[in-house]
Amino acid sequence: MFAGLSPVWRGIRRLVLFAALSAIAVLAAAPANAEEAGSADGVVLVGVPGLSWGDIDEERTPHLWSLVGGGASGAMSVRTIGSWTCPEAGWVSVGAGARAGGLNARDAACEAQTRIPAPVRGDDGTWTLPWYAELAEANAAYNYGARLGSLADAAREQGSCVAAIGRGGALAAADTEGRIDYYSPDLSDVRDAVETCRIVVVDPGVVVSNARPDTIADPDVNFDDPGRDDTDPGKGEAPDEDVPDSVRQERVRSADEAVGTVLEAIPSTWRSVVAGISDTGYPSRLHPVLYHGRGVETGSLTSPTTGRDGYVQLVDLAPTLLESVGMESPSVMSGRAVEVRADEHQTAAAARERGWDETRAAAEVARVMPGFFTTLAVVGTFAVAAGAWMVLRRARHRGAEALCTAAAAMPLGALAASVPAWWRTEHPQLSLWAVITGVVAVLVALAQWGPLRRRAHPALLVSVPIILYVVVDQVSGSTWPLHTPMGYTAQAGARFAGLGNYAFAAFTAAVVLTIALTPWDRSPWRPDLARFVGPVALSLAAVAITGAPTMGRNVGGTITLVAALIVTCWVLWGRRFSLGLLLGAGAIGVVVIALAGIADYMRPADSQTHLGRFVGSVLSGDAGDVLARKITAAVSTLWHTPLVAVVAVAAVASLLIWRRLGRPRHDAVYAAMTGLLIASAAGFALNDSGITIPAFIAGTGFTLLAVAATPVAPDRSGRPLAASDEPEG
Repeated sequence: MFAGLSPVWRGIRRLVLFAALSAIAVLAAAPANAEEAGSADGVVLVGVPGLSWGDIDEERTPHLWSLVGGGASGAMSVRTIGSWTCPEAGWVSVGAGARAGGLNARDAACEAQTRIPAPVRGDDGTWTLPWYAELAEANAAYNYGARLGSLADAAREQGSCVAAIGRGGALAAADTEGRIDYYSPDLSDVRDAVETCRIVVVDPGVVVSNARPDTIADPDVNFDDPGRDDTDPGKGEAPDEDVPDSVRQERVRSADEAVGTVLEAIPSTWRSVVAGISDTGYPSRLHPVLYHGRGVETGSLTSPTTGRDGYVQLVDLAPTLLESVGMESPSVMSGRAVEVRADEHQTAAAARERGWDETRAAAEVARVMPGFFTTLAVVGTFAVAAGAWMVLRRARHRGAEALCTAAAAMPLGALAASVPAWWRTEHPQLSLWAVITGVVAVLVALAQWGPLRRRAHPALLVSVPIILYVVVDQVSGSTWPLHTPMGYTAQAGARFAGLGNYAFAAFTAAVVLTIALTPWDRSPWRPDLARFVGPVALSLAAVAITGAPTMGRNVGGTITLVAALIVTCWVLWGRRFSLGLLLGAGAIGVVVIALAGIADYMRPADSQTHLGRFVGSVLSGDAGDVLARKITAAVSTLWHTPLVAVVAVAAVASLLIWRRLGRPRHDAVYAAMTGLLIASAAGFALNDSGITIPAFIAGTGFTLLAVAATPVAPDRSGRPLAASDEPEG
């Protein structure tokens, strides 16, 4: 009576084995624990809103120049809430150690958030910020989980305090109730502040900007809407800070003099941090952070939140201040203490040039992204329509096939564009498009070339290079996709290392197609075994690349990929697709990423990636805010990206093909179709990039699958080629 259940039990055993092997593959890459650095007697932070790498000059800013040459430095993303950060939000985020927003409106010239009110002194001599409760309430609505005043609370709990000089410093030094342990508006009191508290935050009252009053934006625009597309330049841009301006230069000199005053007032046993803690208008830029003093070696800075040498985030400043004096950071802080990559041969000129190059690259990526995604949407939409047309007529067309191949190859072209450093050329955008076009042209030519076309499936000629690129990049340290519209932009501060969501989507489509369309049964070694071992091995490798803490680090992507690959393999092996299979595959994906996250969480806090930090947010009860924010961001993409057109056309085309042709007769085509569908739906639900995930999967997966599902041409009788020659839809 149990004979009929044996296939089910065999399937369950395979699913469990897949989950175990996937978890082992992900956990195998856990990095070693980091060593703790020595501490100083105290630390001072000097925040200069708007300070750019381009402002630092040996003659004009001698104090800043000496810090660059005598300590460690890095490029800092000041991203908090929205695509650019004004001074008020920057100071508040320093005090929270997490992304926070200001109380005043955020305009394109940051005029409102530059005018920070002074704290009030009570009859008992204590300083407070009377509006602090309103500020905390506003941040609670942002759902970023920021606990304002965490820096001051942590210092007080560990036997010290945070002193503030200047109005911005007061925002950063206030505790959760808006109280300040020590406050003075005058730089001459820095020495007194040093004697009072081990952590001092200084606002010298200088905003480095050449913005003018007429640059403020339309007051009817809600800049603080988290779902708004902040790449739209039509908001009233502030002047470009690259433009020489006597007013800006005078402000930079004032900032440098203030830094010199502070450095003279602190003991030699202290450390100093000088940072451009915010933008001063739209668009955002990377800003310098300079770390100097006792125990700090010359070199570059990095942080566990970025996982990339030379880059840190604004939220890392508070943990760094605490770590500098031997204090622990509270778990509510999303930032982590910076780490120094020592380089005794580093010069100030070399460090400045590196920081300026990183700033320039991030700015150029931001400029090209709107045009890139618009072009990708147009090409992808026509390619999906062309692919559907071929499937419905049951015969390939050279032009339509070339268009499908070109659309599928565009993501790889954009990923590869970062290798030749296109942003350093005289015409950056032209150079970027030259690389993209070159890669696309090569892949289209290979797919159309007769000898190669007869030996390899055209869909695999695009899918396999995508897989190889991602694998090589992730194994080698994820060094390529930072400065590309397909990767992640440093100034956005969302992701600096690992597998970005756009690249993940193209990678997923390529893996699903490769597993489904590879002729495993033609293997010279045990074809009956190869059709099982090959897909499983490729699946495990893809999951490890996507989810390992030292490689992909993509939480939602790992769950998505595991579910999609289980379904793909199951259907490829001739099994029946069901709702139970889908739920089981999703559960296994959750288990895999949970095990990887727990292993990451068990390591020291300063060594954790965002996988471990997310587990910490689950345990602390803050995960709800994170998930709510990501869901809001995902839903907002439905009306904020042109790529939604690709998904709409792909959905209509799929329904039309299904109604006219029904279920594909070839298991490979059906397996690929099912896997791509699951990946699209789960990717939309589990990634804050939202609709862009299914858009990239459709642009790469649907187009190549359409080529795979369509015979080259009808035979003389008018019937399509046999399934043994070409997969048939």
